[in-house]
Amino acid sequence: MATTTLRIPKAAVSMQEGTLSEWLVPDGTRVEEGQPIYSLEIEKSIMDVEAPVAGILKHGAQAGSALPPGHEIGEIISD
Repeated sequence: MATTTLRIPKAAVSMQEGTLSEWLVPDGTRVEEGQPIYSLEIEKSIMDVEAPVAGILKHGAQAGSALPPGHEIGEIISD
């Protein structure tokens, strides 16, 4: 069993923080690689972030949290 850590991506050079707008998939749900799993608000725009691997999504941060790039927000546990 492998675990992939999900972190706030640095989506722009000047980005100081991003807001986890919403989880698009409930905690504990199986996701597929490439599936949008959360929305991230940065500098007045919103982007959907995709799962890097398939597995079970575990939320680690609350929707609405403003966090710096690299901050851990959850994980995907794959077989």
